[in-house]
Amino acid sequence: MSKGLLGSSDFLLTNKPAGLSTHRPDHDRIGYVEWLSEKLNTELKVSHRLDKETSGALVFSKTKGGAQVLSQLFEKHEVKKEYWFVSHKKSDQKEWEQRGEVKKGARNEHPRNEEGGVPLTRFERISSEGTLYLYKAYPVTGKTHQIRIHAAQSGIPIMGDDLYGGRPFSRLMLHSYQLKFEQAAEEVLHQVEPSRLFKNLEYCKDIQLASWIVSYERREVLFPELISGDQCLRLLHDETGDLRMDKAGEVYILGWWKDEPPSESEIEKIKKFLKIVGIEKWMFQWRPRKNDEANLEVLLKSESLPEEWFFKENQCFYVGARERGHNFGLFLDQRERRLWVNQNSQGKKVLNLFSFTCGFSVSAARGGAELVVSVDTSRKYLEWGKENFIKNDLNPEVHEFRSMDSLEYLNYARKKGLTFDIIVCDPPSFSRLKNKKKTFKVEKDYESLIKACRAVLSESGVVLFSTNFEAWDYEKWKSYIGKNLKDLGFQDLISSDSQLDYEWQKQDANLKAFFLKKPCPVRP
Repeated sequence: MSKGLLGSSDFLLTNKPAGLSTHRPDHDRIGYVEWLSEKLNTELKVSHRLDKETSGALVFSKTKGGAQVLSQLFEKHEVKKEYWFVSHKKSDQKEWEQRGEVKKGARNEHPRNEEGGVPLTRFERISSEGTLYLYKAYPVTGKTHQIRIHAAQSGIPIMGDDLYGGRPFSRLMLHSYQLKFEQAAEEVLHQVEPSRLFKNLEYCKDIQLASWIVSYERREVLFPELISGDQCLRLLHDETGDLRMDKAGEVYILGWWKDEPPSESEIEKIKKFLKIVGIEKWMFQWRPRKNDEANLEVLLKSESLPEEWFFKENQCFYVGARERGHNFGLFLDQRERRLWVNQNSQGKKVLNLFSFTCGFSVSAARGGAELVVSVDTSRKYLEWGKENFIKNDLNPEVHEFRSMDSLEYLNYARKKGLTFDIIVCDPPSFSRLKNKKKTFKVEKDYESLIKACRAVLSESGVVLFSTNFEAWDYEKWKSYIGKNLKDLGFQDLISSDSQLDYEWQKQDANLKAFFLKKPCPVRP
């Protein structure tokens, strides 16, 4: 074994989720190492990789010396690796070795038996469920796609591996279970338990059920600090089809985003999923895509579901409710931007337009804002916002709650000479203005809205503009705002990345968010 002067503290043992590249694949998509480095505020270094769709044990280096030692260990094959995988094919043998040339993308590469330099993998069949089989793989060498290619050469292609003949599935059923190496006379053993799908192959028989489990488990790995307790998180998004699920503290809200209601078999499948992941307090809503919120229907709910409850986002408390409209009280795709507002509001004046239940307003006030003005056409939501203030020991009387159209308020503020240091502007894609005679369409009216914000922005102020308008993707929004930036009265346009509990690629993100900054004034 290679020996060095480094201990295990130089390494970070991690669990990579399926569906996330080890490192950034391009400028618009973040990789696991970049995301984790930012989260831990530590620059991590990559010494080995897992395929995007492979989950499990992965080790990063915290130091340059650690990276060099790890690279040497992997190059000399002194790291013992164990993988688990599932195939719909049964091997002829219980244990065997596979030697064969490894060429990425070559599905039918002919195996060779020569000893010299030919990649080697040892296999073991360990269990089965019907026509599904669980295997272990021990790669002696470490070529790209080695296990996948050798499994295919052995006649047992991995489920979800469309590149090498595997049966279609919701993920690549390959998991890095264990890494073992010796460093500074200390054995480092890194084991990562596999998905529920590996432990109960029966779940793999239904791709829809499996996709919900994969999506849920991805959040378990990425957000362990949010998945339990009283915090909130998006648990199922559009990668699972028509089912969505949010965690709001102890309560879970499921939505069926389809014009047709779920069938009895689909409802039973959802109940099975909730039981598998251990969820007890939940409600299930049907939200037809082409209809408005008035057609929302609560199809099912657990017996233990409360009428109201409290949950946290970051350090702020919110009142959750199931009988107040189409949302339980907070749009979770703005979590990281609310945190930014909280961290940047000390001593500032903050305007929250289209404020709904005043989530941004609470974040600003908790962050020490001098004044927070919340604007929404709905008095009901503003009253809900005041409840949120009180829950956070904030006096709503110190701040302002205005039941007005946001454009109307901006015009009022301009005439009164009011200015704000932070303006949060998250308009709906479409709405009828309060007088019912006019409509607002974000693709048509965003320029006048941003200009109106600019007119009441302080010299060093920032506008956080975001939209869920789906007809324009991220690049189109960035292009439209960017080319008109000077006309809109701004100098800097800074993108705000999508949260990984919602989107995997910025280009496909439903929520597009940007920070707009004014030019600095010229000083004499």
